[in-house]
Amino acid sequence: MIQFLDFEFDESQSILFKAGKVIPLNSTQSNLLVLFISNPKKVFSKEDILTSVWHSKVVSEQVVFQNISQLRAILGEDAIKTFPKKGYQWQLELVMIHELKEASKETVNPKESINLSVSQQQGRIEERSNPKITIEPKELHKTLYVRIGVVCLMMVSLLLGGVYFQDLNGVSNLMGERQAQEPVLERTEQTFDGELQFIPFTADSPRHFQSELVTLHTHLDFAFENKSLISREFINSPFMQYQKLNVSNALVFTGILKSNGDSATQKKMPYLLELLVQGQERSWTSYLYGTSMSDLAKQTKTLLSKLSQGDYFVLKSESLLSAELSLMHDSMGESLHALPLLAHQLIQADKFDSASGYIELLLAESELEHPLYYAYGKWLKGQLYQGKRDAVGAQTFYEQADLLFSDAHIYDLQAEVNKSMAELAHSIAHTKEDYDAIHRYLYKAASLARLGKKPVAEIRAYTLLSIKASKFGMKKARMDYLIQAKTLLSEYQLDGSHYMLPTYHFALFAETIEDRIKFYHEVLDKPVTPENYWVFFSSADQLSKLYLQADKPEAALAVIEKITEPARSALLHAQYYRALNNIQSAISYAKRSFNIGRGQHLNWLSLNSALMLLELKKTQGESHELAEYREFIANHASYWWLNWRKERLATVGIDAEAQMAGL
Repeated sequence: MIQFLDFEFDESQSILFKAGKVIPLNSTQSNLLVLFISNPKKVFSKEDILTSVWHSKVVSEQVVFQNISQLRAILGEDAIKTFPKKGYQWQLELVMIHELKEASKETVNPKESINLSVSQQQGRIEERSNPKITIEPKELHKTLYVRIGVVCLMMVSLLLGGVYFQDLNGVSNLMGERQAQEPVLERTEQTFDGELQFIPFTADSPRHFQSELVTLHTHLDFAFENKSLISREFINSPFMQYQKLNVSNALVFTGILKSNGDSATQKKMPYLLELLVQGQERSWTSYLYGTSMSDLAKQTKTLLSKLSQGDYFVLKSESLLSAELSLMHDSMGESLHALPLLAHQLIQADKFDSASGYIELLLAESELEHPLYYAYGKWLKGQLYQGKRDAVGAQTFYEQADLLFSDAHIYDLQAEVNKSMAELAHSIAHTKEDYDAIHRYLYKAASLARLGKKPVAEIRAYTLLSIKASKFGMKKARMDYLIQAKTLLSEYQLDGSHYMLPTYHFALFAETIEDRIKFYHEVLDKPVTPENYWVFFSSADQLSKLYLQADKPEAALAVIEKITEPARSALLHAQYYRALNNIQSAISYAKRSFNIGRGQHLNWLSLNSALMLLELKKTQGESHELAEYREFIANHASYWWLNWRKERLATVGIDAEAQMAGL
């Protein structure tokens, strides 16, 4: 492995990593990178590059420049320096990384780390750190053998010098003498598979539950208390705050302690805990009713034990979540906590029959013991009926959920139900009176979110008000609500990731192309999270199209290269080459987007790629390949997508109206 900046390059497999994640490179970019790092002091002429990378094939000099620009977009502008009339030279310091794992024969199961004290974990991290040495690439192999020999001698010395094995909770842990002298954090019995940290919990009101919170924190002795973050900031931006901790293989959690406002159950279970858990890829929210702080702590420990045993927090692909949540539900026995997430995931995937079964189970099991999940089940049932385009049924269940959440004083979730009712009203809206109903729901949602102390939800409601006003041609109202959202962002002092969505709509509503471009660039400069990635991608898509329309292909390409996810990147490249009338390259990238998207179950992306391929190849006559794209559209297109794309579908001979009628 060769390291430069925060990148690592596996030359043998031509794989580039950044912070442990694979950065996609095409074969040309990979070969170009290999060439530069093979002799970093050499200034490579265009002829050298054409010979080494393209093997003297006839390509234009513009292709060389374009690929170097793409590589700079990935690695940084300073990675490769241009010498006018001479060529290009590598500029970054190269570091060879040799991992000790083979030499020491020590393999560490990341699931064991929870059984170690904090100081012991730090010691293990130091023991496993990769030694680095700056060298020239031509010295890599010679240095490798020398270092293996040195490492072996060091390991023998350590073993003879008193390193010992200590069995801790049934796991053999290698510890040095310095680590053994450090204090060990006492913990209760452990069943967790990863490191656990908690941010001090908060109460629904600063005046309430102060003594209870102290007691609750005492009972959370199965996890490490991290006081470097503030609970409300973590709740507002769990992903961003998690990144600040710079932890890996860890679950970080916090909670909001509330009174049980449901009159039927509050005497039996006076406390309600909203528990938020954040992992590497996503978060989890559960609601726990309890009789005491020890009861809530016990429930929290049991739930975290189950959560840490699955792959929910580390799965990269959203398409695998339904299966993982189903497994988690099975492993949780009578617990209801996985059911809402599982049902929601199935509704999003249009798997209505499966979702209906889980919703009915949630309703039956929660009716007497868990009023919040019972109301949640009604809300999910409304979503189910809306997905099936039954507006009357959806409205009925939304209204039931709204009333149940109101009776239990769960204002933040009541706000979300009102947003759902606004979306339902918008889906059937035609007149100014329809907009008035949408406005009432969203304004109520904003007020309820503020009452429930959920600023992100409040800001989202005002952003939605702006979007709906725009749909009805109310230019002043759309800007007023958008400005209100931006004002609240400043008032609540939220981090930059929350500015992405309002800024995106400032771009959409901009009066001039120059302002639109400016706002899109502001979006692309904001921090990216799993929740706002779609905004980031859409902004790159729109901005690249604006640059192509302005005949600025290099600027468009620089924007496209900001998207590193392979399927989405391929789609934007296909659009780019289509605009340049490079049909073969457009087809190649569209096929790549179609196939990767299909493999990842990103149906919307594969549908767009399939339609583009039909358009690009419609003059070539019908073929088995084109029939495959038509079949994919017939089998996977949603009502919404068909309605959105019906004019383009008509140009390739697909009757969207007929297909919509059959859904």
